[in-house]
Amino acid sequence: MKKTPFYIEVLYIIWALILIVANGITFSSTTTDFCRYVEEKQEATRLSALAMEKIKERKAELGIPMATKDILQTGLLGERYTGITTTLGVLEAKRTSLNPNFAAVIIDMFKEADIQKGDEVGVVFSGSFPGLNISVLCAIEVFELKPCIMISIGASSYGANHPEFTFLEMFDYLVQEKILSHPVNYISLGGNNDLGDEFDEDLREKIIGRIKQNPATFIFESDFETNIKKRMAYFEQAVPDMKLFINVGGNLVAMGREEAAFISDNGLIKPGYFSNQFGKNIKNEGLIDRYLSKKIPVIHMLNIKGLAYEYHLPYDPNTPFELGVGDVYMEKKYNLTVPIVTLCLSGFLLAFIYFYKRYEQ
Repeated sequence: MKKTPFYIEVLYIIWALILIVANGITFSSTTTDFCRYVEEKQEATRLSALAMEKIKERKAELGIPMATKDILQTGLLGERYTGITTTLGVLEAKRTSLNPNFAAVIIDMFKEADIQKGDEVGVVFSGSFPGLNISVLCAIEVFELKPCIMISIGASSYGANHPEFTFLEMFDYLVQEKILSHPVNYISLGGNNDLGDEFDEDLREKIIGRIKQNPATFIFESDFETNIKKRMAYFEQAVPDMKLFINVGGNLVAMGREEAAFISDNGLIKPGYFSNQFGKNIKNEGLIDRYLSKKIPVIHMLNIKGLAYEYHLPYDPNTPFELGVGDVYMEKKYNLTVPIVTLCLSGFLLAFIYFYKRYEQ
């Protein structure tokens, strides 16, 4: 066996050094600039800010006072407890969720999930995060998606928990003002058993009366499994080619019950090879688990602190939100000249070594 000539070994060393240097130059010369779809993100954020301002104005018209903990005077924060409050909520997370820049976060998730304009999506909202709900709806508008929208009335602390101005009234008003073009399709009471069990009894009956006057379909089903199957049938009828399922809040029908309600993932969840529900009782699974098992990606927005940190949005700021700026609108860009030149040089060296060894044989 012939020994490899010294100059060939030197060539290998030079080649390795070239690759190392090229890699260093490429990563050290990166620049940060607006991302390729910044216009869509900024448009969604502006629309979300406009919608939130409209809700603030409407509440003032109705004589509903600003919530005591609404330090940024957004008008969308609720009180700690009212007659339709379902569970305790984290005040700091609720104030953070009122940032219109979350609309840009949703657009980012659409892009990552490879959602195209005109795609069909299923949506479930509770009343716990009205600002986040609005941001999702505005992202849907900008992306021209075809949604089927289900909402529930109940809200955790500091959510849309004013009995006379629930998220249903907010939603209908935004449609009336032509900020949103897609109305609510299905309504339930939410809360325990999805029947508003925690509500004040008189308020519960009044709200049921208001729901029945709404053109949307009222879902009032005490059996959990029947409720889930009915909703999936509604989605199948309205959006048979569903490309994405979106859930905001801790809605029973979305999360599931008992051990199945524990969902550790947050934000965009892509279906994996193995079911996320290993070890769970299938009958307790909510819509999130069931659509993941159908290989449909899910956007699940509940851990607001985690989402804010992931997308570098301020958590519970005490100054007004800056719109249309921040890391969610930016991306790193690389100068590809050096990698291309290095690739060509590597090809030349590989060819030289190959023909050299073939000639030597």
